[in-house]
Amino acid sequence: MAIRAWKSVNEEVYTNFCKRIDAVAKGGITVLMDMYQMMRDCTPPEALMMYNWLSDFANGKDVPDIVNRQWAGQYTETIAQCITNKRLWIGINVKTGAIELLTSPKSGLLMVHSGTPIEIWNRLPQETRSYLIEQLDVLMKNSKGCYLLSKLERKMVYQFLTYISQIVFLSHAVFIGGFMANLYDRVMEKKEDLAYCMYYFVVFDHGLSRMAKLLNRLLNSGEIDNGDMILIKSCVTMLVNGSIEMGTATKADWEDTVEKCNPEIWKEVMFALRKVKGKRGNKKVMQSLDDILVGDKERIKQGIRSFLEENTEDISLAYLLKSLVKAGRIKASIKYMTFHRAIEQFYQRHYGHDIPQKRYGEIKDITLTSPQRGNSYIKAKRIIDRWTDYFIKNV
Repeated sequence: MAIRAWKSVNEEVYTNFCKRIDAVAKGGITVLMDMYQMMRDCTPPEALMMYNWLSDFANGKDVPDIVNRQWAGQYTETIAQCITNKRLWIGINVKTGAIELLTSPKSGLLMVHSGTPIEIWNRLPQETRSYLIEQLDVLMKNSKGCYLLSKLERKMVYQFLTYISQIVFLSHAVFIGGFMANLYDRVMEKKEDLAYCMYYFVVFDHGLSRMAKLLNRLLNSGEIDNGDMILIKSCVTMLVNGSIEMGTATKADWEDTVEKCNPEIWKEVMFALRKVKGKRGNKKVMQSLDDILVGDKERIKQGIRSFLEENTEDISLAYLLKSLVKAGRIKASIKYMTFHRAIEQFYQRHYGHDIPQKRYGEIKDITLTSPQRGNSYIKAKRIIDRWTDYFIKNV
């Protein structure tokens, strides 16, 4: 709701963001660099220290000082226990950042253990695994001191890399909570435009399928090698899985998206759709008041605020919606819960929805002109008539 409200008053900012996204297909990567910098700024300092050490190590630089450091900050001991005891799990609460060491998986947490990197490796497509092994072999053959290694020695190198991957993966996992907290701060506290643009693009503007089309244009450019092809196909698979998991796209949406795409993209999407489970049930409709009001929206919102200050009971929201519909200030087809969530976002207050939703269902299609004289009827009619007249005459 906060993202939609931001978008309604920052149309020009978002339009410029979309233009920068489209420019990526032509080689303009400034928006990607800005995203990378924001992600880096959100990364906890302990994680940056570890990544920098790994970069120096990979480039052959002298890194003796890492031996006596807590490479994963306060979680170093937890990771060490998880690696040495194969039965232990690390549970990460992505919302709070809390880390637990557990003997079995726990629902509601992101769960990882020492074998997770191997499990991920085994789930990679054979084509991807073969390519990565081939590139590692090339790297070893071109490295000083490695091209004369025997098969046994090479196997030992692979085992060492597997061990390193466990440390890196588990360390990366425990940093997720801190990263998400920093990203949340950028969105909700600092209200950074780039973060809002990225969120709206992905969640509300079919951003992931648009990125797949962008990758298709890159593929059709003809300036890619085998490694590029594998990377593009891997990205497409992640885009499909991510969009359906979040509920921002359906299988039918993806079938339409790739109808005119390169055959390689089409095959990758179709294969991903065969394996992914679609979301079922009704999707929540998330709209702000600006999306559903009709007329002078600022004046209408002033009236809504006055109504809410005067009528504090949850049931009053049913009367407010009825008044707005009768006055023609809101779309008549709007569902009650869509209106309810928009009011909560606008007024920054939680309202119970059961009673007002039921009440609105009772009064939605009646005229309130029958001869009933019950107290509830009289109160509802008085409030609705008064505020219907207000919204007609004052906005």
